[in-house]
Amino acid sequence: MIKVVKSLCEMCGTTYAGCGIDVHVEDDKVIKIEGTKGHPVNNGKLCPKGLASIQLLYSPNRLLYPVKRTGERGEGKWQRISW
Repeated sequence: MIKVVKSLCEMCGTTYAGCGIDVHVEDDKVIKIEGTKGHPVNNGKLCPKGLASIQLLYSPNRLLYPVKRTGERGEGKWQRISW
């Protein structure tokens, strides 16, 4: 079953209130994001960053925990640290 959760997008930071979004969720996974029709900030439209937010959320390159650099800058050596 798909449920729609109303929320705000603040990906681009162009407004202080955020754009209205409808987040479509199925089995605890976001499957679609669209602008909320009639929202006073964006009236159903989203910028490219807002539209790409699902890709960012589920990217295999996304950091899931804090890290600190252990090598020289640019070496790509990192160590996982606690929150």
